[in-house]
Amino acid sequence: MHTSDTQVAARQVQYVHMPPQEPQEPSQNVSNPHIIPPAQSPLSPLLLAAGLVAVLAVGALAYWFVLDGNGFTARAEPVRIGIVEFEQQTDAFIGFKEQMTKLGYTEGKDVVYERSRVVPGPTMFDDMKVAIHRMLDEKVDLLWLSLELQAKVGVAVTKERNDTTPIVFSSRFHDPIEYGLAASYRSSGNNATGVTSDLFEIIQKYFEFFKEIDPNIKKIGVFTDGFMVPPIGDRYLQELKTQAPRFGYEIVEYTTAVPPPEAEAEFNRVAQTIKKGDIDALFHIAGHHYERQERGESELAIKLGIPFAVPYEDIPHGGQFSYSDNFTASGAQSAFMVDKILKGTNPSDIPIEYGAKTELWLVMHRARAAGITFPESMRFKAARIFESDAEIPPLY
Repeated sequence: MHTSDTQVAARQVQYVHMPPQEPQEPSQNVSNPHIIPPAQSPLSPLLLAAGLVAVLAVGALAYWFVLDGNGFTARAEPVRIGIVEFEQQTDAFIGFKEQMTKLGYTEGKDVVYERSRVVPGPTMFDDMKVAIHRMLDEKVDLLWLSLELQAKVGVAVTKERNDTTPIVFSSRFHDPIEYGLAASYRSSGNNATGVTSDLFEIIQKYFEFFKEIDPNIKKIGVFTDGFMVPPIGDRYLQELKTQAPRFGYEIVEYTTAVPPPEAEAEFNRVAQTIKKGDIDALFHIAGHHYERQERGESELAIKLGIPFAVPYEDIPHGGQFSYSDNFTASGAQSAFMVDKILKGTNPSDIPIEYGAKTELWLVMHRARAAGITFPESMRFKAARIFESDAEIPPLY
């Protein structure tokens, strides 16, 4: 499924269900006197050669296809899917793999996952390029990329190589159209499709929950430049700033010029300068140089006695509440797209979808430690309520 139309067809025939053929229209020349009846036709060398080719083709197809009891076709060789991911999206891969199994792709038999982990930071884009080039060199059948950052690199690399390997992605922190991943939600116009978060709706809900917790909240603190990794959190921060005035909020940014190797010490230094009354709430943006910054921010929120919101993937290590797409569910959702592609559908013919499962999670003991009480309205809406850290599932 690479570089040329001939190669694309050769690779696709390994796993594509052949569509039923439309009945042919009757010939308009059935009475042509020059047509020799089959019984009278001589067996020319050309016809013999054509027959031999047909037999070989059937044999090749028999090699590549096996009919199981459910009427599905399976390849004699497993599909190879290249995975490039951040550790924080591990649960998305778990959901993807579990759904692939339900769709009939048994790991090791029908599908092989070739995983490459990338660490958020200054070298991440170079690391993504290296991983994706290697997987394409090894002729994977499809790339499953856990975030829009990897997907953007994947689209650029495949375009540069004139490679048609399909890409299925998750987009968490950017709109895929604005980010340049796709021409539209209906059709990407390239070799990619995927599942995306509705960034506008998610930020809006976070602000609404702050209002429910305390209608008097005015100033929301965010650790930004120097603490967050810009390519991950930049659009998220922009959306926070855009929507804040509608709710009467002011975004208070805490920044640093100290380089990333000193990120933890610098975070602690800045956090110590923040006093009660400086901010009324705290919001954590994913993608930061201090790996467990959400834990430090949790301690700060307790000291200040304020509510603290985090993205879904960071809730195991810090934060009082989270509202986000469920990564496991989004991963499972993407498996249906992969299944369609492996059966012959072009990625550009599969519309980009919003995550189907968005959930509110509440961590009661952390909120109580900060003197925060979640209103009944939030408890009613919550999909999960945790009374201790031990109850929170390890998302990665």
